Amino acid sequence: MRWSATRSTAPAVTAPVVAGEVPQPRSAVAAPRPHRRVEQDASMETAAQQAGVLSQASREVSDTSRQAAESLAELRAAIGDISASTSRASSIAEVAVQDAQAVDERIAALQNASAAITEIVQLISAISQQSRFLALNAYVEAARAGEVGRGFAVVADEVKQLAGRTAQAAEDIGAQIGAVQAETRQAVEVIQRISGTLGSIAEAQDSIAAAVDQQRDAADRVVDNVDRAASGSARITEAVAQLADSQRLVYVRRALSLAQDLLDDEGGAALGDELRAHTVKEQASGSAHTAQLPELLLGDEVLPWNEDPNRPSRLVDAVVAAVGGSCTLFQRLDAEGSMVRVATTVVNPQGRRNVGTYLARTDVTGSPNPVLATVLSGQMYTGPATVAGKPYFTAYAGVHSPTGELIGMLYVGLPIDSL
Repeated sequence: MRWSATRSTAPAVTAPVVAGEVPQPRSAVAAPRPHRRVEQDASMETAAQQAGVLSQASREVSDTSRQAAESLAELRAAIGDISASTSRASSIAEVAVQDAQAVDERIAALQNASAAITEIVQLISAISQQSRFLALNAYVEAARAGEVGRGFAVVADEVKQLAGRTAQAAEDIGAQIGAVQAETRQAVEVIQRISGTLGSIAEAQDSIAAAVDQQRDAADRVVDNVDRAASGSARITEAVAQLADSQRLVYVRRALSLAQDLLDDEGGAALGDELRAHTVKEQASGSAHTAQLPELLLGDEVLPWNEDPNRPSRLVDAVVAAVGGSCTLFQRLDAEGSMVRVATTVVNPQGRRNVGTYLARTDVTGSPNPVLATVLSGQMYTGPATVAGKPYFTAYAGVHSPTGELIGMLYVGLPIDSL
């Protein structure tokens, strides 16, 4: 039974999927036959790649602006902490100045009290001196009185001794008071110096607090400006990303349309009557098995499974030569709708065309493959996919028989953020 390819007219559906393909170096593909749309479509890949570069650069600018805004916000918080600490230090310095002034006042009062005590000691010394004179006179008079004045003489002698001890005590107190006054004068000098230093510190803290307030105001303005710039940069990045996605979408749709045109020029696709045994490998798990598949015909010629990147491969090489990117022709593998690569410009890590690998209808968890789910529903898939560990923007569309039966699918893709 023979089958031909028909173009899907269903709307495109975008959803993420992991494709697991590796782009083939362009130089490894042999030159295909010229096509009428080559000159028209040759600039599509460049435009889409430039849009990707612009999107990447815009994201970097946006990320840098966001990081700068975060850093400035941290700086503003640090300046706020410094301002609060400076204010507290100013308050503490002011209290210290007040305490020093209070101590100075108390020491001045102590000096006054010391001076008053000195006057009292001097008065005591004068009284003691006068007492000694009186005792001496009394002693003389008692001696003149003879036996009658002997008792009075004893009293006079006691008074004299008491006056002497009082004078000595007054002298000792005076010496101590002098020492206290000397220490007090030194303390006054020290307190005055401390008061002057604390006053200078308080003035400096006030100046620092004023400067920090100015810096905080300036930082607030800078942070606000950077926040606005970061917000604007984020909006620009979003707009550029949308533009890049639009460019990529235009590219993959036109590239897929060209691939379908080239498939028509080849005479369409059909399944031959003869079955051939092929080893196929599931791309995610790497498990392999042998499958009996009918030959895939392009026009009237059998499409061989070509793994050598140095040998030309029909259809897919022509698509890449015309619009760049990568291209794969799939054949339906089983009734569930798994698809195996029978022609591709994608190479594996061993440097061979990635022919024989297939997309399973469901993964190991039983979740359906979104690409196959979309194509099997009769729609075109467009959207991001991971190809050889790198992000790609892709398009997939079914290849149908004249009766509408799905016998394969076409893929085109372009690296995202290519340089």
